[in-house]
Amino acid sequence: MQRKGLLGLALVVLLSITTPLQAATPKAGAKCTKAGATATAGGKKFTCIKSGTRLVWNKGAAITKPTPTPTSSASPSSQVSESFTPWGSNFSQKQVSDEAQNKFREWAAAQPNKDGSHKLIKQAGLPTNRARNFEIVDHLGARLFGQFFPGQSTTVLGTNEKWVVDQLTANGGNYNSCNFNSGNNGLDYCLDDGASHGYVITADMQYQPGNPGVDGSALLAHEFFHLVQRAMATNSTGLPTKNGEKGSEGDVPVWFIEGTANFVGFSVAALALNSTYWEGRTMMFQYAPRTPFANRNALEDYEIRNGPGNDSPTYPYIAGQLATEYLVASAGFQKMLNILIDFRTTKNFEKSFEKAIGISKTEFYEKFEKARTKLGLPEVSYKLICLTNYKLSEVPKNPPPCVLDTRTGNKDPGSQSSTIRVGSSNIVPNGFLKARATLNVSGHESYRLYVTDTVDFQKVYFESGFVNDSRNPIVVDITGLECNKQFRTMMEFFTKKNGEGERLVQASLQLRDLPCTDTTKKP
Repeated sequence: MQRKGLLGLALVVLLSITTPLQAATPKAGAKCTKAGATATAGGKKFTCIKSGTRLVWNKGAAITKPTPTPTSSASPSSQVSESFTPWGSNFSQKQVSDEAQNKFREWAAAQPNKDGSHKLIKQAGLPTNRARNFEIVDHLGARLFGQFFPGQSTTVLGTNEKWVVDQLTANGGNYNSCNFNSGNNGLDYCLDDGASHGYVITADMQYQPGNPGVDGSALLAHEFFHLVQRAMATNSTGLPTKNGEKGSEGDVPVWFIEGTANFVGFSVAALALNSTYWEGRTMMFQYAPRTPFANRNALEDYEIRNGPGNDSPTYPYIAGQLATEYLVASAGFQKMLNILIDFRTTKNFEKSFEKAIGISKTEFYEKFEKARTKLGLPEVSYKLICLTNYKLSEVPKNPPPCVLDTRTGNKDPGSQSSTIRVGSSNIVPNGFLKARATLNVSGHESYRLYVTDTVDFQKVYFESGFVNDSRNPIVVDITGLECNKQFRTMMEFFTKKNGEGERLVQASLQLRDLPCTDTTKKP
């Protein structure tokens, strides 16, 4: 997050969700009878909360008529509908955001008050604010989504990376490190293909409703939802993710994976910490890389990741989060979950999407693009072709061929017009936590090779950068690897220097399970 990013002082406010009005006229501090109930009086909306052992009305919030929120990317409309209309395109950002949050909180209020088989493990001496907030957010996440895990789910909070790794491993995880970072000061994290995640907290920070990604509370809920996605959609570890390769056509698009996790992460943190999603919505969308093409592609271009890490032309988090807002506001939160639940059976995202939502994925894309500027996205001005992002005015009339195939060296009819020819390639261990890639290729002038995690492509272990080299074979020494992991090695070849011209892309899953003991050392 930034990709992926509060906590109230009392756990009892976690159920503060809209319920029918009570008859008595509310007054701040006066007794009420049901936590979460709301009532209006004197132009304010009051909510019944628990204060100590008593149920009382809060101070109330002024009721204002929703108005459009103009952005630099969209011209403000002089007229919007009085309420959000499902699948419409005439609404304000606040209307669609509030409707999505209402649907989410209605669903949350209806869930059983159980944590499932969830386990929270905390190291002594954690920084106070983050420890408190993370625990409250984790508790709510487990209560809402623990029902989807067939076995135990685990969260580990610690101040020492080795301690966190040891605890995760002792609870069925497969970890050698815990050092991912999404830009949060004093906070690293990790998750594997299973049902656990961990956080190494070395500095304290408070949750900020207007900047909800800064402390990591929403990050924790975001990553936990990734575990939930896997539990709902598969009978094993991992989540089949669309990547442009043959055989992945029916897998889950990246915009959906990251966008729903972003929406849930910020929504759960806001609910858990007695805040609102709307308070931080503007800042949420500032977390994307500052590039000329950020969020300027059609949604279909965010179905795959486009390079090593998050700094890719098709950064999927923001467009995916807004697509999720629109989806939940129009169809409901449970139906969004049903897409993944049904995917377990169909193994085809498009079939499950249409069954759960009632319209096809293509129809959804059409409706979303009509509404995109009202959601806060800029107009489409870029187009992804293969893995190259072009300005609409510069899209080639005859795009070069695109080959995405994990079966390195396998002949593909679609590649025959390419001047680049790739033969057999081999990627093998070459020293302790190192490897060597030998690539038989011709017709190229430059290349780039990078190694990522097989599930979380933003975790980059090695990147060569663009290398001007037309030799055959190409030999690349790879460093920075970890033991007992499977890696995704991406190889890009170009007909011109500096990564320009026609591009041919191949991937390999050959590199895996490096030993944790340095066998190169002499006894």
